[in-house]
Amino acid sequence: MKSSLLLLAVSLSAFCAGTANLSAAPKKSEIPVKFEFAKNPQNPQDGIFMLNGKPFQIRGGEIHPQRIPREYWDHRIKMCKAMGLNTIAFYTMWNDFEQPDGSFDFKTGNRDIAAFLQLCQDNGMWVLFRPGPYVCGEWDFGGLPAYLLKEKNAKIRTIEDKNFMKAQTRYLKAIAEVVKPFRAQNGGPILMTQIENEHGSWPRKDPKYLRWLKDFWTKQGFTPIYMSDGAGDHFLRGMIYPDKDVCIGLDPGQNDNAWRVANKYNPGVPVFSSETYPGWLRRWGEGNWAPTNLSGSIKWYMETGRSFSVFPVHGGTNFGFTAGANNDPRTGGDYHTDLTSYDYGSPINEQGNPTKEYHQYREIIVNALKGKEKIPEIPKPIPAMEIKEFTPKFFAPISSNTEKLKNGGKFKDAPYFEAFGQNQGIAFYRTEIPAGAAGTLDFDGLHDYAHIYIDDKFIAAVDRRMKKAPVAVPAREKPATLTIMVEGMGHINYGKGMETDRKGIVGNVRLDGKALKNWTVIPKTLSEKSVCKDAKSVKFNLDGVLGGHFRGEFTLSEVADTFLDMSKWGKGVLYVNGHNLGRYWSQTIDGKPVGPQLRLYCPAPFLKRGKNVVDVVELELSEPRPIRGCVERNYDMNDVKTKNLNNQW
Repeated sequence: MKSSLLLLAVSLSAFCAGTANLSAAPKKSEIPVKFEFAKNPQNPQDGIFMLNGKPFQIRGGEIHPQRIPREYWDHRIKMCKAMGLNTIAFYTMWNDFEQPDGSFDFKTGNRDIAAFLQLCQDNGMWVLFRPGPYVCGEWDFGGLPAYLLKEKNAKIRTIEDKNFMKAQTRYLKAIAEVVKPFRAQNGGPILMTQIENEHGSWPRKDPKYLRWLKDFWTKQGFTPIYMSDGAGDHFLRGMIYPDKDVCIGLDPGQNDNAWRVANKYNPGVPVFSSETYPGWLRRWGEGNWAPTNLSGSIKWYMETGRSFSVFPVHGGTNFGFTAGANNDPRTGGDYHTDLTSYDYGSPINEQGNPTKEYHQYREIIVNALKGKEKIPEIPKPIPAMEIKEFTPKFFAPISSNTEKLKNGGKFKDAPYFEAFGQNQGIAFYRTEIPAGAAGTLDFDGLHDYAHIYIDDKFIAAVDRRMKKAPVAVPAREKPATLTIMVEGMGHINYGKGMETDRKGIVGNVRLDGKALKNWTVIPKTLSEKSVCKDAKSVKFNLDGVLGGHFRGEFTLSEVADTFLDMSKWGKGVLYVNGHNLGRYWSQTIDGKPVGPQLRLYCPAPFLKRGKNVVDVVELELSEPRPIRGCVERNYDMNDVKTKNLNNQW
């Protein structure tokens, strides 16, 4: 058996010889491109990709324009090409495009997908287009907008929920219009379009929904089509295969057996490794980033001519509140939210520079091509700089710059964030509790991190990552005000917990077993606009203040990338010149380390010559701490070995 497999690999390699020397993506949009599926003459059960009538090997790398400053798009694409890749794969994140008023922004900053596609084409790179609408990608709610969770019985990723179908159809129609000029049929770089994402691992498979998506994109002219799923019967069974018009992407496919399983479900249609993992995601409290060396896999792809895409070849950064979360089945479904960095252990690091693995992969690809393609030189490294230590000053209480809800924010039962239109950020829930002896508070859900106050005095912090436990409440000689400040963090982006992962108070809060009623809710969205304006409208002052809004300045004569060191702070969100760099979480309220990320990436385009303004919304500490800029991210915290799971939960 081994010898026959070896013969097949050699035959396929010989058949695909010359596939890499096809011309790059044409720059003139009027030149049509024909990309199609064909049976492999050496193995009719298998298939191959054909580009303009010739066999073609996809050598792909995933990068996400919405995780990269627009000014660096061209550099990152060139880094991919210099590694020997010929294709860019990328997700588009619906919840970043859709604005609060229901309009779509496809033009501002790193949302300008048409400009990104044009850069791919200008650089001679083909494209795998992955519009979802669900994408996973360790992105908040897998790219879906949080308002889909407003109704308690809402369903997602199914044709059964009318609200979901109406909303996702609006999005798909909008993005299709933006991207149509870049279809291969129009001379553009898009070779294939993916429908949905890893639907085979969704607990409630819905082939009717997948057929709807296939029909939608086919009518829009986005063919051929592919789907991505794990390389196993569990993932591929019950889908829409066999279908000669839909090829299977494996997450990952790294051996002949993975191909055989896919060929069984969809014979005669091409298969490729659509997500070949160079590392793995990381969550707060885990070990540091670590690469998985793909040298053996990439060598095998090149020897056999099999198509692949490295996911991600460059991860980028979860700026703002875009990081997702998981309910980890390894720990009984505990909630874990992802880091701000999406470095992932990728061969192109968070700042866009090559790692040692990058050079290894490049050498393997270049050697395999044997001069049939000219691989460009590696772009010069993006410069980085240090910034001298500076200490922000107290600017405003944590309760400043809150926002208003209709009816004064009055509710009989405490609502979750999505019910009043908020995604993440924080909100203050306040109600009166009666006089009484010492007792306990318990709750159905505080999602995801909370401080609890009685008469504005701090009594406890609640971390969703930990096991739920009652909170002790002191005796009260008269009625008192209970305040619960809840921070919503990333929505779960993978698995069955997605449909129930709402933020804020979810369910009841009980005092000695009795549910509390009559809540006032005061939102604080932590939007860039609200944080970076002058402080005003302080609703109340929390005694013995935990946290606050701190503001500082530093002056630059020149700008370059930097990593702002927040290792001396607690937990919060960092803004520079109005740009939300994301969350930091260096330590808990009692000083225990969390990490592993201690430094937040601040790209040069967010900085300016002269005065730069930093805003820190800190939840744990009442006194400011110093900040400094470093030339690289930290590698030195939480010496915990966290396994790279390679999509095998």
